[in-house]
Formats: sequence, structure tokens, C-alpha cells
Amino acid sequence: MKVSYKWLKEYVDFDYTPEELAEKLTLAGLEVDGIEYKGREIKDIVVGQIKEKVSHENADKLSVCKVDVGQDEELQIVCGAKNMDVGDRVPVAVVGTTMPNGMKIKKAKLRGVTSFGMMCSTNELELPDDGVDGLFILPEDAVIGNKLVDELGIDDIVIELDLTPNFAHCLSMIGVAREVSAMTGNELKLPTAEVAEIEEEINDWVKVEVEENELCPRYAGRVITGVEVKESPLWLKKRLESAGVRPINNIVDVTNFILMELGQPLHAFDYAKLEGNKVVVRTAKAGEKLTTLDDEERVLNEDMLVIADAQKAVCVAGVMGGANSEVTDETTTIFLESANFNPVSVRKTSKELGIHSDSSHRFERGVDINIVELALDRAAQLIAELSGGQVIKGKQNIYPIPFEEKVIEVRPRRVSKLLGAEFAKIRIRTLLEKLHFEVEDMGDVLAVKVPAFRVDVEQEIDLVEEIARLYGYDKIEAVQPSGDITQGKKTWKQKVEDKTRELLASLGLLEVQNYSFINPNFFNKINLAEDSSLRKSVKLSNPIGYEYSVMRTTLLPGVLENVSFNANRNAENIALFELGKVFTPVENKKLPLEKLQLTGAVMNKDLEDPWNLNAPGFFYLKGILEKCFEALAVNDVEFIAGEHPTLHPGRTAQIKIGDKVSGYLGELHPDVQENYKLEERVTIFELDFSAIIDNATFAREYISLPKYPASTRDIALLVEDKVSSKDIEGIIIRLGKDILESVKLFDLYQGEQVPAGYKSLAYSLIYRRADRTLTDKEVNKVQAKIEEELYNKLGAKIRE
Repeated sequence: MKVSYKWLKEYVDFDYTPEELAEKLTLAGLEVDGIEYKGREIKDIVVGQIKEKVSHENADKLSVCKVDVGQDEELQIVCGAKNMDVGDRVPVAVVGTTMPNGMKIKKAKLRGVTSFGMMCSTNELELPDDGVDGLFILPEDAVIGNKLVDELGIDDIVIELDLTPNFAHCLSMIGVAREVSAMTGNELKLPTAEVAEIEEEINDWVKVEVEENELCPRYAGRVITGVEVKESPLWLKKRLESAGVRPINNIVDVTNFILMELGQPLHAFDYAKLEGNKVVVRTAKAGEKLTTLDDEERVLNEDMLVIADAQKAVCVAGVMGGANSEVTDETTTIFLESANFNPVSVRKTSKELGIHSDSSHRFERGVDINIVELALDRAAQLIAELSGGQVIKGKQNIYPIPFEEKVIEVRPRRVSKLLGAEFAKIRIRTLLEKLHFEVEDMGDVLAVKVPAFRVDVEQEIDLVEEIARLYGYDKIEAVQPSGDITQGKKTWKQKVEDKTRELLASLGLLEVQNYSFINPNFFNKINLAEDSSLRKSVKLSNPIGYEYSVMRTTLLPGVLENVSFNANRNAENIALFELGKVFTPVENKKLPLEKLQLTGAVMNKDLEDPWNLNAPGFFYLKGILEKCFEALAVNDVEFIAGEHPTLHPGRTAQIKIGDKVSGYLGELHPDVQENYKLEERVTIFELDFSAIIDNATFAREYISLPKYPASTRDIALLVEDKVSSKDIEGIIIRLGKDILESVKLFDLYQGEQVPAGYKSLAYSLIYRRADRTLTDKEVNKVQAKIEEELYNKLGAKIRE
């Protein structure tokens, strides 16, 4: 937003220098990007009048002129231009003047004739090109001897603001003037409009229909006839140029002038091009096309708001007009539109069409709905004055639901607390009233009415910010922050997660982290049944691609992809784990249920096979899990035979923690192994991590080292294959009671000397008491009971 220093003074009195004004605006939140001094580089150029013109005696292409620049004597200037005559007023650079390009004008001889200055073209003055090959011919009323910048009205200073979206109310000269008025306490001088109307009624000229009141809460229009489209007067062009707007013609320039002055976008239609004398505010038809003013054909959709006549769309509402209703030199009657459009609708349309205009920039951020009528009348008055037109009596003004000012309660104590300084109620009221809020004292609170031009103010904290910025952030003393300090520490869940990661890493597994979204085809790759609950996944509404279109319900696909990736790159020993979230949709809820799972995988052909069961990976991972459970004091754990669609039948165990099955362990199913193109066997586990969190403890009890010696007994048993080691250990522990310190399986044998269908298990039992040395008699008695119970309950025979 470019703000003209001179123009701004028409709306509010202030005595700040441009630099002081820039500083004040910046402190108030309106960041200043820079200050431009217009005309500074041609400040010494003066207006001269050609009094005499003769041909150069030594050069056919040169002329020798006598030029009056308001000094005692006329200057002799040699010039090569051909477009000037005696009596013309032209810009003159006298001797000593420095030109915009840095050249300094000196007395010089040109083909034997002395020249005391230079008459200038627009190009030499670095002014906008006037399209003339030669000197810049000034108006006849230009005062001889005056500074050129004064005559052209370009002795201005432009302050460029970089406004954030919440300062939409400052996207106009009046908006900035309102801020300066609040700073200085001086009166804001709002422009007025006095429209001279002719007797013809507007209803006889045009009918307006608004079909989408939510997208267009207010629409107004006037008809101006008998207009002459021509060049704008100098004052208007200079006003627009100072705001960074290129002049076009008097009609368009007036609409742009009002845009910059009041912040209300306007649009002028060629009335003769509106079919049926009708203006309809509607949504576009599917596939409807409109060539906009930038000569681009736009394909519209049903979500876009347009202005149409009885037959066709003529404007994309709030964004850009159509070429089919454009004002041209042949236009004699115009329909002038002033409206308010829904910001969200304009923003979506502007983005979809790839158009960003001055109008859309303002409508997207919000425009004062109550300025519509003033902007329309002021523009109609100016157009009539500058074009010789006549304004038809009356206006169309469709405003079904008038704006109601929002009332926000402001608590003075809250203001003081948030800003860290004491603000009395009267001080708060004064500051808000300076910003043109209406304030009513309600005792403990102030009731503040928010005017229509402050679309950014929605709640109390917004008004606190207004108070702070007008009071001055620099005036609020810095204070040390205060408050209760709490110790930052991890939750129990986080501690268990960290401990588990540490344990698994120390046991030789590498941690991996995969995306939480996966390819739906992975469910087929891991052999899930069509009715498996794990297939009920959360689908992403805007996925990166099909490969990442659903949220994972299991960590297996990601970990197996990691194994496959490394195996395909000749990695021989792979041991991985992942601790992460899985997501399960919940009926009638937007958010899914998030659960932590722990998954691990190992592929290593060199692992030892201590039990000769051709399942080294199974017992390797089982041992790792047992170490983790032991370190986390998760004691009530049982591995029992089970099934899982992803795992090999007969090589799968369920992991039971307490009385709940919380996971599984086993070798990968051959079909799954083939799906992932894995040549070596892979063993995996997956656990519901909440079971570990619920059962883990870091509490430890320490006992002194034993004082008395232990007594060790080994026992080798011949049992049927169906008998599990856990059953045997259960009997031994139960009968060992207080004197059994530990029991450990150290050998499994099947082969020669062992009958078919049987296996040999050997255990080491350690007996000890803490208060005395055990006798052989005591140990032998317990050992005998154990052997007898094993035979009676399990048919276990002692091997010699």
C-alpha cells in the first residue's frame, strides 16, 4: 500500500515529517517498507517559454532559441528537437543543474554557438513517456520560472506500507488517515458526496437481482448517461500515480481513485452491453466461460460468484470484469457497481482462476459493508463532473440484512495483566474511542461496539492489542515474566518407551522409523483375511499418492519392507525393531484410536541353534524379549502355541502378559516371505505396547549376597513331545518351595536312544537357604518328591 504524504493531509492534520510519520506508523503496527521522494531528482528544473527560434547557422538539424525562465535576461539555448514553436512552455535545465542521470549542465559551444542550458524531454527527466518525439510541451497555463515539480504536482513523498492481513482497514487513504487521527487526536475529515440527479428513474433503466445473499450481502448501483470517455485531468492522474496506479481514462480512473481513497472496489460496465437492462448476481453455470479484462478466457464453475446480465456473465464478482462489458471510447452510458462480497468466496475464486487484483486483494481480507453507498455516490459525482455525464435519479441498493455491530466486553484488569502495565478504565476508553470504537461503561467491564470497517476485531484479545499499539509498545516497561515454575519431566509412558528402545538397541537390534501411512496392498502381502479387523483403516482425504493412502493398523508392513530393502542390497545379518503408533477408526468419531505397538524382525542364517529344532531366529527373538521383560520387571509372561495369518503354522507363539494375549512371535509364513522376495527365513514379533506400560516397573529390591553354599542337582527327563518345558518347570518350582533358588533347562535331545515321539530334557536345579546350610537329606527329599510328581502328572521318566 502506497500512501501519498500530501494526499493524506487532506483527510487529517498532522505536523510529522515523513520520517517521523513512518516511525509512528511502524510502531502502530503498520510496517513501513520505504519512503520515496517524488520529483527529487528534477527539483531544479524550471518552466521556460520559447521567445525566439532560429536555425543554427552551422547545423541544419539544430535550432537556436531565446528562452524566458523568469530571470532578468533570456537564455540562449541550442536545441536539436523539432516539435517546439515560439510561445511553447517547456522544462528547462539551467547551467548548474544536475540531471536525473547524474549529468551536470554546463555552458557549452555547439557548432560555434554558446548554449546556456538545456530544454528537456520526458525521457531526459525520467518521467512517464508522453509519446512525443521531442521536448516535453507543458500546458499553456504553466507559470514561467516556477519549479517543474510544482507545476506537475509531483513534489510529493510516498510512504510504502507492508500491511499484514489484519490491517485490511488500512488498505485506503482514509484507513491510514484514521490511524493518524488516533495518534494525533486530530479530527478525521471524511469525504462527502453531493450527486446532482436528473429526473429519470433508475428503475426504468436497470433491474438488479441478487440470488446469492450469503455471497453478496450488499449490492448497489447507479446509471450515468451522456458520459465522454477521455483522458483524466492532471490532478487525478497524479493522485493515482502517487498510489502506484496507472491512469487509463476518466471513468476507470475514478473507480481506482475511490478504491485508493475509501478502500471500496467499484466496477463500471458499459450499459449498452448489458442485455435485457438487467444485472443478476448469481453463481456461474458449470463450464460457463468469460474472457476477463486481461484478455484471458476463464472457465468458471458453480462455486464462483459472477455478475451477469439477462443472458451471460459479465464479471467475476470481486475479482475482475469481463471484456464483453468493458468501458471503451465509444461508451456513453455506464452502470456503476459498488458491492460487498464474501471474503472466502472471493479468495477461492481468485485462487482457482489464478487472478490477483486490487479488488480481490481487499475483498479477500474484508471490506467495510457500510462504505458501499458513500463510495458509489462519490464516484458517480466525480464521473459526472469529469465526463460531462448525468446521473439517473435513485440507485439500486439491495441490503437485506443490515450490518449489526458486534459488542465485545473488555475487562480492564485483564488488559493490565496481559500488557504488564496498569491501565485505568478511563485510559482504555479514551484509547479505543480514538480508534473510532464506541465504548459504554458497564461497571466492571467496558462494552465496545466494533465498527464495520474493523473486520479483524473478533474478541477481547484483539481489543487488548489495539490498546497496546495505540498506547505505544515502546512505552510499556519491560518486566520479568512471573508464574509458577513446574519441573519438566517425562511421563511414565515416555520413560518406558525410552527404556525399551535402550534395551533393544543394547541387545543388537537397530531402530527404524517408518511413515504412518501405507499402501493398502500391504494387507494382501502379509496374508490378512478379507474380513480381518486390521483391514479397517483410516483413509487419507488428500494422500501423497496411492502408495501412502491409508493409516497403518500394524507396524508389520513397514518393518518387512525395511528387511526386504536391506536384504536386496546384500545385507546378511538384519535385526530391526520399531516402536510406533497404529491407527484404528472409531465409529461416529472423526479421530481414530491411536495405540503404540512394538515390532521386531530378525534375518540371520548364522544364528546358533541351541535346541536343534531348526528355529534359531525364533529362540533368538524369544530370548531378547525375555531379557526385556526381565529388565522391565514384566514377570507374568507366557509363550504359548498359537496361529497368525502372517506367520508359519507350527512355528508361532502367542505372547500372553497376565491373562491377556498381547502379541505374537514366529517365523514368517512362506507365502509372505515370497511376497517380499526374501530368500532367508525371517522371524518377527509384534506387541501391544500398552501391556508393557501397564505391567512394567522400575522399582527394585536388593538382597545381600548368600552366606551359605548352594546344592546343585541335575535331572534328565524322558517325556512325550506334547509335554512342554513350562509344565515341567511349574511342577519343579511348586514343590521346590522355599529351598529352590533356580531351575534352568540346559539340554534338549531327540535322536538315537530316545524313542520316537519322545524327547529328553535336562534341568539344573539349585537349592539354597538364606539362614543355614542345607543337608543332603533335605535336598534329596525334595528332589525325590519332584521326580515322583513329574512321573505321576506328566509321565516323565528319569534318564540315567
